[in-house]
Amino acid sequence: MLKKRYAAIICEYNPFHHGHLLQIELLKKEYDGIICIMSGNLVQRGEVAVADKYHRAKAALMCGASLVVSLPFPFCMMSARDFTFAGVYIAANLGVDALGFGCEDDFSVLKRITEVINDISFEQRLNELIKKEKTLSYPRAKEKLIEEILGASSAEIIRKPNNILTVEYLSAIKNGGFSIKPHPVKRDMSLNSSSVIRREKDRAVYLSMLPLNSAAVYGGLSEDELPRSTENLSQYIIAALRRYSMDDDGSRCDIYGTPVDLRNSIMSTSKKVSSFSHLVDVCQNSLYTAARVRRSVLSMVFGVSHSDALCIPLYSLLLAADEEGCAFLKNRKKLFGLPVITKPSHIKKQSAELQADFFREATVDSVLALSEAGSGGKNTNIMEKTPFILNRHSI
Repeated sequence: MLKKRYAAIICEYNPFHHGHLLQIELLKKEYDGIICIMSGNLVQRGEVAVADKYHRAKAALMCGASLVVSLPFPFCMMSARDFTFAGVYIAANLGVDALGFGCEDDFSVLKRITEVINDISFEQRLNELIKKEKTLSYPRAKEKLIEEILGASSAEIIRKPNNILTVEYLSAIKNGGFSIKPHPVKRDMSLNSSSVIRREKDRAVYLSMLPLNSAAVYGGLSEDELPRSTENLSQYIIAALRRYSMDDDGSRCDIYGTPVDLRNSIMSTSKKVSSFSHLVDVCQNSLYTAARVRRSVLSMVFGVSHSDALCIPLYSLLLAADEEGCAFLKNRKKLFGLPVITKPSHIKKQSAELQADFFREATVDSVLALSEAGSGGKNTNIMEKTPFILNRHSI
Protein backbone atom coordinates (compact mmCIF):
# COMPACT_ATOMS: atom_id res chain seq x y z
CA MET A 1 0.00 0.00 0.00
CA LEU A 2 1.36 3.40 -0.96
CA LYS A 3 2.19 5.80 1.86
CA LYS A 4 -0.28 8.64 2.08
CA ARG A 5 0.94 12.11 1.16
CA TYR A 6 -0.09 15.30 2.93
CA ALA A 7 0.23 18.99 2.10
CA ALA A 8 0.25 21.74 4.71
CA ILE A 9 -1.18 25.23 4.32
CA ILE A 10 -0.12 28.04 6.64
CA CYS A 11 -3.18 30.20 6.85
CA GLU A 12 -5.37 32.71 8.66
CA TYR A 13 -8.77 32.14 6.99
CA ASN A 14 -9.82 35.61 7.99
CA PRO A 15 -12.45 34.73 6.77
CA PHE A 16 -12.41 31.52 4.67
CA HIS A 17 -13.26 32.54 1.09
CA HIS A 18 -13.47 31.13 -2.45
CA GLY A 19 -9.73 31.54 -3.06
CA HIS A 20 -9.01 29.35 -0.05
CA LEU A 21 -11.53 26.79 -1.27
CA LEU A 22 -9.91 26.66 -4.70
CA GLN A 23 -6.47 26.19 -3.17
CA ILE A 24 -7.64 23.23 -1.07
CA GLU A 25 -9.48 21.66 -4.00
CA LEU A 26 -6.41 21.87 -6.25
CA LEU A 27 -4.08 20.45 -3.59
CA LYS A 28 -6.48 17.57 -2.86
CA LYS A 29 -6.02 16.40 -6.44
CA GLU A 30 -2.41 15.52 -5.57
CA TYR A 31 -2.43 14.84 -1.83
CA ASP A 32 -4.43 12.55 0.43
CA GLY A 33 -5.06 15.18 3.07
CA ILE A 34 -4.68 18.90 3.76
CA ILE A 35 -3.17 19.95 7.08
CA CYS A 36 -3.94 23.58 7.91
CA ILE A 37 -1.71 25.46 10.34
CA MET A 38 -3.94 28.40 11.18
CA SER A 39 -3.34 31.58 13.14
CA GLY A 40 -4.99 31.79 16.51
CA ASN A 41 -7.12 34.77 17.52
CA LEU A 42 -4.59 37.36 16.32
CA VAL A 43 -3.40 37.64 12.72
CA GLN A 44 -0.19 38.68 11.05
CA ARG A 45 -1.31 42.19 10.11
CA GLY A 46 -1.63 43.02 13.82
CA GLU A 47 -5.36 42.69 14.39
CA VAL A 48 -7.92 40.42 16.00
CA ALA A 49 -9.25 37.76 13.62
CA VAL A 50 -12.84 38.29 12.45
CA ALA A 51 -14.00 35.19 14.35
CA ASP A 52 -12.81 32.89 17.10
CA LYS A 53 -10.18 30.35 15.98
CA TYR A 54 -12.47 27.35 16.61
CA HIS A 55 -15.16 28.76 14.31
CA ARG A 56 -12.64 29.63 11.60
CA ALA A 57 -11.22 26.11 11.83
CA LYS A 58 -14.71 24.60 11.52
CA ALA A 59 -15.34 26.63 8.35
CA ALA A 60 -12.07 25.33 6.86
CA LEU A 61 -12.99 21.75 7.67
CA MET A 62 -16.46 22.11 6.21
CA CYS A 63 -14.76 23.32 3.01
CA GLY A 64 -12.42 20.36 2.62
CA ALA A 65 -9.49 20.67 5.05
CA SER A 66 -8.55 17.42 6.81
CA LEU A 67 -7.00 18.85 9.95
CA VAL A 68 -6.64 22.33 11.44
CA VAL A 69 -4.07 23.01 14.15
CA SER A 70 -2.99 26.35 15.54
CA LEU A 71 -0.10 28.64 14.82
CA PRO A 72 0.11 29.84 18.42
CA PHE A 73 0.61 33.25 19.98
CA PRO A 74 2.78 35.27 19.58
CA PHE A 75 4.02 33.82 16.26
CA CYS A 76 0.64 34.39 14.59
CA MET A 77 1.06 38.19 14.93
CA MET A 78 4.72 38.53 14.00
CA SER A 79 6.33 39.93 10.86
CA ALA A 80 6.18 37.91 7.64
CA ARG A 81 9.63 36.39 8.23
CA ASP A 82 8.93 35.18 11.77
CA PHE A 83 5.32 34.21 11.01
CA THR A 84 6.32 32.01 8.07
CA PHE A 85 9.27 30.39 9.83
CA ALA A 86 7.10 29.38 12.79
CA GLY A 87 4.48 27.95 10.44
CA VAL A 88 7.02 26.05 8.35
CA TYR A 89 8.65 24.76 11.55
CA ILE A 90 5.32 23.29 12.71
CA ALA A 91 4.63 21.83 9.25
CA ALA A 92 8.06 20.18 9.16
CA ASN A 93 7.60 18.75 12.65
CA LEU A 94 4.26 17.26 11.66
CA GLY A 95 6.05 15.44 8.85
CA VAL A 96 4.05 16.75 5.89
CA ASP A 97 5.30 16.18 2.36
CA ALA A 98 4.61 19.60 0.86
CA LEU A 99 3.73 23.18 1.67
CA GLY A 100 0.94 24.67 -0.42
CA PHE A 101 0.73 28.44 -0.79
CA GLY A 102 -0.77 31.02 -3.09
CA CYS A 103 1.37 33.23 -5.29
CA GLU A 104 0.42 35.91 -7.78
CA ASP A 105 3.24 35.75 -10.35
CA ASP A 106 5.73 33.44 -12.08
CA PHE A 107 7.11 31.07 -9.42
CA SER A 108 10.51 30.89 -11.13
CA VAL A 109 10.89 34.66 -10.70
CA LEU A 110 9.96 34.39 -7.04
CA LYS A 111 12.57 31.64 -6.58
CA ARG A 112 15.20 33.91 -8.15
CA ILE A 113 14.20 36.78 -5.84
CA THR A 114 14.51 34.40 -2.88
CA GLU A 115 18.03 33.40 -3.94
CA VAL A 116 19.06 37.05 -4.11
CA ILE A 117 17.54 37.91 -0.74
CA ASN A 118 19.20 34.93 0.96
CA ASP A 119 22.65 35.91 -0.31
CA ILE A 120 24.68 37.22 2.64
CA SER A 121 25.66 40.34 0.72
CA PHE A 122 21.99 41.33 0.30
CA GLU A 123 21.42 41.83 4.03
CA GLN A 124 24.63 43.84 4.28
CA ARG A 125 23.60 46.10 1.40
CA LEU A 126 20.10 46.40 2.84
CA ASN A 127 21.39 47.59 6.21
CA GLU A 128 23.64 50.11 4.48
CA LEU A 129 20.73 51.43 2.43
CA ILE A 130 18.53 51.84 5.52
CA LYS A 131 21.31 53.72 7.33
CA LYS A 132 21.83 55.95 4.32
CA GLU A 133 18.15 56.70 3.67
CA LYS A 134 16.79 57.00 7.19
CA THR A 135 13.18 57.62 6.14
CA LEU A 136 13.01 54.40 4.10
CA SER A 137 10.98 51.59 5.70
CA TYR A 138 12.35 48.04 5.71
CA PRO A 139 9.90 46.79 3.02
CA ARG A 140 10.58 49.78 0.77
CA ALA A 141 14.34 49.42 1.21
CA LYS A 142 14.07 45.77 0.21
CA GLU A 143 12.04 46.67 -2.89
CA LYS A 144 14.57 49.34 -3.89
CA LEU A 145 17.48 46.94 -3.57
CA ILE A 146 15.64 44.22 -5.52
CA GLU A 147 15.04 46.77 -8.26
CA GLU A 148 18.75 47.60 -8.39
CA ILE A 149 19.69 43.93 -8.70
CA LEU A 150 16.86 42.36 -10.71
CA GLY A 151 14.98 45.27 -12.24
CA ALA A 152 11.73 47.16 -11.77
CA SER A 153 9.46 44.23 -12.66
CA SER A 154 10.88 42.13 -9.81
CA ALA A 155 10.45 45.03 -7.39
CA GLU A 156 6.82 45.30 -8.45
CA ILE A 157 6.29 41.58 -7.89
CA ILE A 158 7.71 41.67 -4.37
CA ARG A 159 5.21 44.35 -3.32
CA LYS A 160 2.29 41.90 -3.46
CA PRO A 161 1.34 40.30 -0.10
CA ASN A 162 1.11 36.70 -1.32
CA ASN A 163 4.41 37.01 -3.17
CA ILE A 164 6.07 38.39 -0.03
CA LEU A 165 4.88 35.34 1.88
CA THR A 166 6.00 33.01 -0.94
CA VAL A 167 9.55 34.35 -0.72
CA GLU A 168 9.49 33.98 3.07
CA TYR A 169 8.17 30.40 2.83
CA LEU A 170 10.98 29.47 0.44
CA SER A 171 13.52 31.18 2.70
CA ALA A 172 12.19 29.38 5.79
CA ILE A 173 12.39 25.98 4.09
CA LYS A 174 15.94 26.63 2.92
CA ASN A 175 17.27 28.28 6.08
CA GLY A 176 15.63 25.71 8.34
CA GLY A 177 16.96 22.79 6.30
CA PHE A 178 13.45 21.34 6.06
CA SER A 179 12.66 18.59 3.55
CA ILE A 180 9.32 20.01 2.46
CA LYS A 181 8.41 20.42 -1.19
CA PRO A 182 7.16 23.92 -2.06
CA HIS A 183 3.87 23.65 -3.93
CA PRO A 184 2.75 27.03 -5.35
CA VAL A 185 -0.86 27.51 -6.33
CA LYS A 186 -1.53 30.41 -8.68
CA ARG A 187 -4.12 32.78 -7.22
CA ASP A 188 -7.29 33.47 -9.17
CA MET A 189 -7.30 37.27 -9.01
CA SER A 190 -10.98 37.41 -10.01
CA LEU A 191 -11.95 36.09 -6.57
CA ASN A 192 -12.52 38.45 -3.66
CA SER A 193 -9.64 38.69 -1.19
CA SER A 194 -10.00 38.57 2.58
CA SER A 195 -9.40 42.31 2.85
CA VAL A 196 -12.19 43.09 0.36
CA ILE A 197 -14.61 40.85 2.27
CA ARG A 198 -13.63 42.33 5.64
CA ARG A 199 -14.46 45.83 4.38
CA GLU A 200 -18.05 44.81 3.61
CA LYS A 201 -20.37 46.14 6.33
CA ASP A 202 -23.61 44.54 5.19
CA ARG A 203 -23.84 41.12 6.88
CA ALA A 204 -25.90 39.49 4.13
CA VAL A 205 -23.52 40.70 1.42
CA TYR A 206 -20.53 39.64 3.55
CA LEU A 207 -21.86 36.09 3.85
CA SER A 208 -22.76 35.95 0.15
CA MET A 209 -19.08 36.47 -0.69
CA LEU A 210 -18.11 33.22 1.08
CA PRO A 211 -18.42 29.58 -0.09
CA LEU A 212 -21.72 28.04 1.02
CA ASN A 213 -20.25 25.82 3.74
CA SER A 214 -18.13 28.66 5.08
CA ALA A 215 -21.10 31.04 5.03
CA ALA A 216 -23.14 28.47 6.96
CA VAL A 217 -20.57 28.47 9.79
CA TYR A 218 -20.13 32.25 9.89
CA GLY A 219 -23.87 32.79 9.43
CA GLY A 220 -24.47 30.74 12.57
CA LEU A 221 -22.62 33.35 14.63
CA SER A 222 -24.49 36.23 16.17
CA GLU A 223 -23.91 39.82 15.12
CA ASP A 224 -21.92 40.21 18.35
CA GLU A 225 -19.60 37.32 17.41
CA LEU A 226 -19.01 38.33 13.77
CA PRO A 227 -16.99 40.26 13.02
CA ARG A 228 -14.65 40.62 15.95
CA SER A 229 -12.89 43.97 15.88
CA THR A 230 -9.69 45.27 17.44
CA GLU A 231 -11.48 48.61 17.69
CA ASN A 232 -13.68 47.09 20.41
CA LEU A 233 -10.52 46.68 22.50
CA SER A 234 -9.60 50.36 22.20
CA GLN A 235 -10.18 51.25 25.85
CA TYR A 236 -8.19 48.23 27.05
CA ILE A 237 -5.33 48.98 24.65
CA ILE A 238 -5.15 52.72 25.39
CA ALA A 239 -5.35 52.11 29.15
CA ALA A 240 -2.54 49.52 28.98
CA LEU A 241 -0.32 51.90 26.98
CA ARG A 242 -0.96 54.82 29.32
CA ARG A 243 0.20 52.68 32.25
CA TYR A 244 3.31 51.56 30.38
CA SER A 245 6.57 52.56 32.09
CA MET A 246 9.21 54.28 29.96
CA ASP A 247 12.86 54.70 30.91
CA ASP A 248 14.12 58.24 30.76
CA ASP A 249 16.89 57.29 28.35
CA GLY A 250 14.88 54.64 26.49
CA SER A 251 17.71 52.16 27.07
CA ARG A 252 15.44 49.20 27.72
CA CYS A 253 13.17 48.66 24.78
CA ASP A 254 12.61 44.92 24.66
CA ILE A 255 9.46 45.05 22.56
CA TYR A 256 9.16 42.89 19.48
CA GLY A 257 9.78 44.79 16.25
CA THR A 258 9.67 48.14 18.03
CA PRO A 259 12.60 50.60 18.01
CA VAL A 260 12.78 53.22 20.76
CA ASP A 261 11.41 56.03 18.58
CA LEU A 262 8.35 54.01 17.59
CA ARG A 263 7.71 52.96 21.17
CA ASN A 264 7.93 56.56 22.35
CA SER A 265 5.60 57.70 19.57
CA ILE A 266 3.02 55.05 20.52
CA MET A 267 3.23 55.93 24.20
CA SER A 268 2.94 59.68 23.75
CA THR A 269 0.14 59.33 21.21
CA SER A 270 -1.81 57.01 23.52
CA LYS A 271 -2.25 59.97 25.87
CA LYS A 272 -3.98 62.01 23.14
CA VAL A 273 -6.28 59.51 21.42
CA SER A 274 -9.08 57.18 22.48
CA SER A 275 -9.17 54.52 19.76
CA PHE A 276 -6.88 51.85 18.34
CA SER A 277 -7.37 52.99 14.75
CA HIS A 278 -6.64 56.64 15.55
CA LEU A 279 -3.48 55.59 17.40
CA VAL A 280 -2.26 53.61 14.38
CA ASP A 281 -3.14 56.40 11.95
CA VAL A 282 -1.09 58.95 13.92
CA CYS A 283 1.95 56.69 14.44
CA GLN A 284 2.34 55.28 10.92
CA ASN A 285 4.65 57.12 8.55
CA SER A 286 7.08 56.52 5.69
CA LEU A 287 9.30 54.51 8.04
CA TYR A 288 6.71 52.44 9.90
CA THR A 289 3.77 50.87 8.06
CA ALA A 290 0.33 50.59 9.64
CA ALA A 291 0.77 46.83 10.03
CA ARG A 292 4.06 47.31 11.85
CA VAL A 293 2.53 49.90 14.18
CA ARG A 294 -0.38 47.56 14.93
CA ARG A 295 2.01 44.71 15.73
CA SER A 296 4.08 46.99 17.95
CA VAL A 297 1.03 48.21 19.84
CA LEU A 298 -0.15 44.65 20.48
CA SER A 299 3.38 43.58 21.41
CA MET A 300 3.51 46.33 24.02
CA VAL A 301 0.07 45.49 25.37
CA PHE A 302 0.62 41.71 25.54
CA GLY A 303 4.32 41.71 26.45
CA VAL A 304 5.87 40.27 23.28
CA SER A 305 9.65 40.74 23.34
CA HIS A 306 12.52 40.49 20.86
CA SER A 307 13.50 37.19 22.45
CA ASP A 308 10.11 35.70 21.60
CA ALA A 309 11.05 35.87 17.92
CA LEU A 310 14.19 33.85 18.62
CA CYS A 311 12.14 31.00 20.07
CA ILE A 312 10.29 28.22 18.29
CA PRO A 313 6.70 27.10 18.85
CA LEU A 314 6.58 24.50 21.61
CA TYR A 315 3.16 23.15 20.69
CA SER A 316 0.21 23.35 18.38
CA LEU A 317 -3.43 23.04 19.41
CA LEU A 318 -5.92 20.82 17.59
CA LEU A 319 -8.86 22.93 16.43
CA ALA A 320 -10.72 20.67 13.99
CA ALA A 321 -10.36 17.34 12.16
CA ASP A 322 -12.25 14.90 9.94
CA GLU A 323 -11.63 11.14 9.62
CA GLU A 324 -8.50 11.69 7.52
CA GLY A 325 -7.18 14.25 9.97
CA CYS A 326 -7.85 11.99 12.95
CA ALA A 327 -6.04 9.12 11.19
CA PHE A 328 -3.10 11.46 10.49
CA LEU A 329 -2.87 12.30 14.20
CA LYS A 330 -3.28 8.70 15.35
CA ASN A 331 -0.81 7.14 12.91
CA ARG A 332 1.90 9.80 13.03
CA LYS A 333 1.67 11.33 16.50
CA LYS A 334 4.70 9.43 17.81
CA LEU A 335 6.77 10.85 14.94
CA PHE A 336 5.81 14.48 15.53
CA GLY A 337 8.64 16.81 16.51
CA LEU A 338 6.37 18.85 18.78
CA PRO A 339 3.23 18.06 20.78
CA VAL A 340 -0.21 18.60 19.27
CA ILE A 341 -2.54 19.28 22.18
CA THR A 342 -5.75 17.48 21.22
CA LYS A 343 -7.76 18.94 24.12
CA PRO A 344 -6.82 21.86 26.39
CA SER A 345 -7.61 19.68 29.41
CA HIS A 346 -4.64 17.45 28.41
CA ILE A 347 -2.14 20.29 28.93
CA LYS A 348 -1.20 19.12 32.42
CA LYS A 349 0.66 16.19 30.87
CA GLN A 350 3.13 18.59 29.24
CA SER A 351 6.32 20.27 30.48
CA ALA A 352 6.21 23.35 32.70
CA GLU A 353 7.71 25.46 29.89
CA LEU A 354 5.07 24.36 27.40
CA GLN A 355 2.29 24.93 29.94
CA ALA A 356 3.57 28.47 30.54
CA ASP A 357 3.34 29.26 26.80
CA PHE A 358 -0.10 27.65 26.56
CA PHE A 359 -1.59 29.60 29.47
CA ARG A 360 0.06 32.79 28.25
CA GLU A 361 -1.91 32.40 25.02
CA ALA A 362 -5.05 31.48 26.97
CA THR A 363 -4.77 34.73 28.95
CA VAL A 364 -4.42 36.75 25.75
CA ASP A 365 -7.39 34.92 24.22
CA SER A 366 -9.55 35.78 27.22
CA VAL A 367 -8.83 39.47 26.58
CA LEU A 368 -9.43 39.13 22.83
CA ALA A 369 -12.91 37.74 23.55
CA LEU A 370 -13.79 41.34 24.47
CA SER A 371 -13.32 42.23 20.79
CA GLU A 372 -16.80 40.79 20.27
CA ALA A 373 -19.53 43.36 20.72
CA GLY A 374 -21.44 42.77 23.97
CA SER A 375 -19.18 39.91 25.12
CA GLY A 376 -18.83 40.98 28.74
CA GLY A 377 -20.38 37.87 30.28
CA LYS A 378 -18.87 35.30 27.91
CA ASN A 379 -17.23 32.15 29.27
CA THR A 380 -13.60 32.24 28.13
CA ASN A 381 -12.33 29.18 30.03
CA ILE A 382 -9.93 27.49 27.58
CA MET A 383 -10.11 24.24 29.53
CA GLU A 384 -13.72 23.80 28.44
CA LYS A 385 -12.94 24.10 24.72
CA THR A 386 -13.02 21.04 22.45
CA PRO A 387 -12.01 20.62 18.78
CA PHE A 388 -14.62 20.28 16.07
CA ILE A 389 -14.64 16.68 14.76
CA LEU A 390 -16.41 15.98 11.47
CA ASN A 391 -17.61 12.59 10.26
CA ARG A 392 -18.00 13.18 6.54
CA HIS A 393 -19.74 9.82 6.03
CA SER A 394 -22.63 11.01 8.20
CA ILE A 395 -23.25 14.18 6.16
